[in-house]
Amino acid sequence: MLHQLDHDETEKISGTLPPVETTPILYLRFTSKAPKDLINDVVARLKQVGIIIIPTEGIDGDDKLLGLTTTQSLLENEAEIVKLVKPCRTNDVNIKQIMEHFSIATRDNFIHVDENIDTNNERFYDSLGLFTAAERVLLFQRMVDSIPALDAYHQSKNHKYLTSSLKTLGYVDVVCPAHIPHLREYILRDTMNFMTDPPVQAIRNYYGENVAFYFAWMDFSSKWIRVPGFIGLIVYCVREYRGDTVDTCDLTPFVGIVTFFWATIFNRFWERQEASLAYQWGSYAVTDRDVLDYGKRANFKGETRRSPVTGRMEVYYSPSKRKLKCSVSFLVSMLFLILPCILMILFMNMQGYISVDDAKRWEMDKGYSHPLYFPVFAKLAEPGRIFDASSWKCFVPVILRPLMVNFMNQMYRKVAVVITEWENHELIQHYRNSLVLKRFAFEAFDAYVVLFYLAFYERNIHLLRLELVGAMSADTFRRMLTESAIPFALQKLSATKNNSSTKKDDDKGAEQNCSAEVDMDEYELFDDYIEMLINFGYITLFASAFPLASFITTFANVVEYRSDCWKLSRVFRRPSVVKNNSIGMWKHLLHMIVSLSALTNCLIFAFTSSQLQQFIPDNYVKDQFGRPALRTGAAEETMLLMLGLEHSLIVLAALVKSIVPKVPQHVRNGISKRDYLHQALLAKGRLRTMEAAATAQYNLEKKQKLSVKRMNTT
Repeated sequence: MLHQLDHDETEKISGTLPPVETTPILYLRFTSKAPKDLINDVVARLKQVGIIIIPTEGIDGDDKLLGLTTTQSLLENEAEIVKLVKPCRTNDVNIKQIMEHFSIATRDNFIHVDENIDTNNERFYDSLGLFTAAERVLLFQRMVDSIPALDAYHQSKNHKYLTSSLKTLGYVDVVCPAHIPHLREYILRDTMNFMTDPPVQAIRNYYGENVAFYFAWMDFSSKWIRVPGFIGLIVYCVREYRGDTVDTCDLTPFVGIVTFFWATIFNRFWERQEASLAYQWGSYAVTDRDVLDYGKRANFKGETRRSPVTGRMEVYYSPSKRKLKCSVSFLVSMLFLILPCILMILFMNMQGYISVDDAKRWEMDKGYSHPLYFPVFAKLAEPGRIFDASSWKCFVPVILRPLMVNFMNQMYRKVAVVITEWENHELIQHYRNSLVLKRFAFEAFDAYVVLFYLAFYERNIHLLRLELVGAMSADTFRRMLTESAIPFALQKLSATKNNSSTKKDDDKGAEQNCSAEVDMDEYELFDDYIEMLINFGYITLFASAFPLASFITTFANVVEYRSDCWKLSRVFRRPSVVKNNSIGMWKHLLHMIVSLSALTNCLIFAFTSSQLQQFIPDNYVKDQFGRPALRTGAAEETMLLMLGLEHSLIVLAALVKSIVPKVPQHVRNGISKRDYLHQALLAKGRLRTMEAAATAQYNLEKKQKLSVKRMNTT
């Protein structure tokens, strides 16, 4: 029976992790479809390769849940196989330690070395100070994932690995890391303390680099966002004091420029922070080749061929075929964007953004009907109707639209998984990047399409600002409600029903805790990332329209960070550990948003609002509707001015990037130290080889001389 350690018991273990041999690292749950003979065969196979089985619930029950662990020696062997990078002592008096691949032969140089093992982080390491809780999971996951499938299923279904074949055939539904309750609670308590910095190092030691990089980025952005937030607040106060509007304030355009440069510098310094953390966590040198060791996809399919590099048999899939499939996936995604387009247009009519007055002005100005005006829906926003735009009823479509957007996102999420799986990526990282790109493009379109329409089609700065306020507020409350409050309430309701219907004796309490943990939903980091990037887009892309966005986000991020950690601890089961050296594709998307923000803010400055009119009023006149319009002949001058400003911002941003290096000096020094020691070791080895060869040659010549002397004597 699995023994769950409580807080008092953990204090007796000298502040370190419990012994690996007695503590489950992974849970494996069979479905009701799995026959008992198959379960017995799987258990036998696991024991055969050194896996220790810790039964949590009998295999005769509905839930067939096993706790899996192994020995310390097998973990160390796996660490050597995957070339796990750890702090290592050296024999050089001037270089005390470097980051080096773990080796059993030099094992003693890795024990109790990590300088990050302080009083607080000691609890996340084993008694040797060698592996963290996350590294245990990482190594053991790789061990379990590499176990060959049972012969019968391997031959008939062509499944190479045990766990992936059992999942595909429907005999196993969950393989997940086991929580260590007191460590989970420690991280949650530390995160909820508003007086201290979030425990990024502890999160890395427990959840792994993939999760830790997200929280590190959240912490970093929460601190940096204060700069544009403070500037936006000052501009807002000055504008209110002078009685200006966002359309006529001559300071507001500078908020967009400052925000662009802030975002450029923010991204560069995050890259530096990212490199520093990656080096500290032993993942800086992770390349595609290293990722191959950590994350080759079990579902990857292809033809068997002899590798031109290693000469061994390997599974190969043509890159040209994959590119063709990616092109088809792009077309499928574009087709799915038709429905969001239609819904956004209908909601803009119901919110009064496209009204009968707009249609009349459009027809008088352009000479043809408004292409997006639908009278049936636009009339719903008229006074006295169901969505009266002049009363509280106007908030009804504002609330309904995020719900519809969320529904469409969930629908496309399933489609994106299917078509990305069909693309047949070999590496987990490539699969995730492809999935991230699809889902971000779809969800960003849903979030920004109305804003871009109001900014660059209607060119209405007031409606744009109103929509920004509504979108940011609705997104914040939707995230809190759908991702934390509702799942937690449903989880509590389910637990209450289970407890009332199954009142067993107290001996099964730990077993029920294990089942409840496995029954939780799978944690998906994508949802947290995309919310922050969408919000980052609100701040940067439309800074000239809503300067207070950064100030509001300053406080929202503080709550979001802690809400995400609470959700990770309470709502979802412990995620699998993934070795990463960055936030991956999200970093490239951040750069894309920042580059685009130079253009959007310049367009808002020159055409959407009257902000440019405050500087060159002679280029503007009033149109027949009383709105500012460019004077005849001034359009080219204004366009050239706008493009010149936009290009200048891009050039200056590139200059900033060239001045500030992407990798900090201490990281470059650490890598140089390792290279220096390796070269010194090779030089010593070369010298020893040369000396040994010279000694052997001398002995051979001496022996030959003695032989000749003896022959002459005889």
